[in-house]
Amino acid sequence: IKTELSKLNPEKRLYAPRIPQGKTYRYKAPEFVNFHTDELNKALRTIEEHEFELDGRGSIKLPEKLAKMKIRIGQTDYQLGIGGLHSCESQQVVTATEDTLIIDKDVASYYPAIILNLGLYPLHLGQSFLEIYKDIVDKRLEAKATGDKVVNESLKIVINGSFGKLGSKWSALYSPDLMMQVTLTGQLSLLMLIEELQTWGLSVVSANTDGFVTMVNKDKLGEFQELCEAWESNTGFQLEETRYKALYSRDVNNYLAILEDMSHKGKGIFAQSGLMKNPQGEIIMDAVVDYLKYDTPLEHTIKTCDDVTKFLTVRTVAGGAVWRDDYLGKVVRWYYSTDGDSIHYKKNGNKVAKSDGAKPHMELGIFPKDIDYDVYVEEALGVLADLGIKTEGEKKCQTN
Repeated sequence: IKTELSKLNPEKRLYAPRIPQGKTYRYKAPEFVNFHTDELNKALRTIEEHEFELDGRGSIKLPEKLAKMKIRIGQTDYQLGIGGLHSCESQQVVTATEDTLIIDKDVASYYPAIILNLGLYPLHLGQSFLEIYKDIVDKRLEAKATGDKVVNESLKIVINGSFGKLGSKWSALYSPDLMMQVTLTGQLSLLMLIEELQTWGLSVVSANTDGFVTMVNKDKLGEFQELCEAWESNTGFQLEETRYKALYSRDVNNYLAILEDMSHKGKGIFAQSGLMKNPQGEIIMDAVVDYLKYDTPLEHTIKTCDDVTKFLTVRTVAGGAVWRDDYLGKVVRWYYSTDGDSIHYKKNGNKVAKSDGAKPHMELGIFPKDIDYDVYVEEALGVLADLGIKTEGEKKCQTN
């Protein structure tokens, strides 16, 4: 973004603006944000009347009154945050039936859409920012539509990262007032639609940052889609739909969704390892997923797996790690073994978290014969318990 801005205006120096600690901002909702109920109108007035202050790190502080405020819509509580809206469910299991559908609606590129639709830009960068930002967003959406996963995922990181820099006082994009305007508008806009759906007897069971999940009776599907389309027309945002067979939530930030085609997606502890997340014994989640999808016994999934990488935990240890006097380096890879021991920090001797019974596996090779399968089974049982699912042998007991 800096490079492209420099091309448009070579003489303009791009820098991180210096904004003093304690500076305050006020939020002003767009004209399309409006509510029906007294509770939500009161919440909107409270938000617009508050002054949002910068803390010592240069981040917007959420006023204590707003941080503690919970908004009740139907049977669900919602909480605002600088990062985004979230519902307050825990240990929730929702399953589709012959008469009901579970529909996830996410707003396409939500925060970028707010920026572009409302014409928001860092004042010190000028309106040229919008031209460049729109080009990046359009390229990403085109790649997503055509199935170009590499470009899609790469530009997703660029877009999310640049949005995050709006809150970094070290970045040339730093614009805390813009970040506040975007995130609060996003939350209030979702609450508008959730309120409307609830008014028509449609039950929203979860919401988080850029989307929500609704349990829809099939005879009300037409009404549901009409309400969503009316919201899209009113706000200028676009919803993307995914349908689930089941949704298992430890809490709003840790959930597993099983889609109608029996694929699955997860967040938090259920998210797959990758560039953004180190492996943490992937076989545990594989076993949980197979159990929830197909009633496959946990032990079967775990004991029949012959891929050692599924059993590994990878962790970066500041200053390096030691196992039984052997120095392992700063990046440690281990599995749980019947001949295991704790791993410790070299610099102070403290135990590395969750390393009891660990055995280093620094070079991938022959599948170990001393894997402690019981540890992995117990961890999987713990995940199910956190979801509110009690197991009796191979049978699972759950509530809809």
